[in-house]
Amino acid sequence: MNKLLKAFFLGMILFYHCNTTNVQSSLLEGKIAGLFYRYQYGKAQPVATTDLYDNKLFSEDQVEEDPCLINFSSRGYISVQFPFKEGFYQVPSEVSIIFHLPGITDESYYATSGFIEVMGVNQGRINAYMEADYDSLNRVEGTFILDKCY
Repeated sequence: MNKLLKAFFLGMILFYHCNTTNVQSSLLEGKIAGLFYRYQYGKAQPVATTDLYDNKLFSEDQVEEDPCLINFSSRGYISVQFPFKEGFYQVPSEVSIIFHLPGITDESYYATSGFIEVMGVNQGRINAYMEADYDSLNRVEGTFILDKCY
């Protein structure tokens, strides 16, 4: 009986380490308007009348190196508003994640499902994980970091 318990616990430990939920997630990437998107950097700017921040997540094709200086992106990007604090925010009830099409300023798609989990806030920086989906042409998943811009 003692050997059986040892084998059981050893099996549970091995099974736990093989669980895919313990794997470090990758950088935010996916598709916007059917084109490959991979996160490079983003900015978080406070909204004057609320505790929310306007957040923009730019792709690796963005040329400007300081995200706080970017006012317009000719590439596809993602925008979302949420508080600058740890938490779990669901789409569409708590946040709206918007896919902005490359080079088109007035066309965008709101994610119909997904979530953002802010895992850490430290000295003006957010570490988060996002899954967002509109359709097969507009879908992203992975981790990202945002810096506060003043």
